[in-house]
Amino acid sequence: VMTNGYKPAPLDLNHVKLTPNQNQLVEKLAENGHNVWARDRVRQGWTYSIVQDIVNKRNPRLVPYNLLDERTKKTNRDSVNNAVRTLIGYGYNIEPPDQESNVKTTSVRIFRAEKSYAVTQGKWYFEFEAITTGEMRVGWARPCVRSDTELGADELAYVFNGNKAQRWHVGNEPFGRQWLSGDVVGCMIDLNEMNIMFTLNGEMLISDSGSEMAFKDIEIGEGFIPVCALGLSQVGRINLGQNVSSLKYFAICGLQEGFEPFAINMKRDITMWFSKSLAQFVPVPTDHHHIEVAHHSNLIKL
Repeated sequence: VMTNGYKPAPLDLNHVKLTPNQNQLVEKLAENGHNVWARDRVRQGWTYSIVQDIVNKRNPRLVPYNLLDERTKKTNRDSVNNAVRTLIGYGYNIEPPDQESNVKTTSVRIFRAEKSYAVTQGKWYFEFEAITTGEMRVGWARPCVRSDTELGADELAYVFNGNKAQRWHVGNEPFGRQWLSGDVVGCMIDLNEMNIMFTLNGEMLISDSGSEMAFKDIEIGEGFIPVCALGLSQVGRINLGQNVSSLKYFAICGLQEGFEPFAINMKRDITMWFSKSLAQFVPVPTDHHHIEVAHHSNLIKL
């Protein structure tokens, strides 16, 4: 902490890992950055020389990017790498314009509790911690929620998107406020009064009209299960309350209102399912330096 009270707190990027396509982008940006630098030097009258001569404006790095020494290349890459990871850390999706794969993919993965845990009565509570701040949604859904449909776009889910401060159910509208890294969303469903509410760090989120009800007059039907959706490179932590003391804000905004942790008194962890529509594979170049691609025609019969 500085004497003036300032404490630098840059975004934590430890969890952000670049994909092969994103690493290729870093290399292209590093090369372009070198070309911009070289162009500006040439315009200023600099020329190439084996040794640097500042007085006579000569520089040994005025060569094509591929001829630069590895130390200089690494410096260029490191700067760009940090910038790209920062964008991803803030929730931006960075993907190539043309996918070499013909497989249709989505950038969101949906997690839900096992259908057998659906609740049809009572008042229930669980928490979701936003480790990153990008595209993520959390809330309650029908046991038959679809993994191939945007969470909250149909009638099967009631969720909060803290990245854009929206509530989602058959579309979206403004609700609450945006979350920051480390913020905790409390997800409450009251099947006695038929409503759903959300809190952020123990404070009730409200609509533009001032209502604490994110959704009201819901129908019980098959019941509800906890659900969340995470975009590419996003990280969240769901806590269903198996260990009540691990819930950060339950005593403040759940216990006093008669809610119970969703996983209270459960001895075993709740089974969670996730969608498989997120891409699991990336194309491998035929000239890859340590992966060899081979095709086999053998058939296996079961």
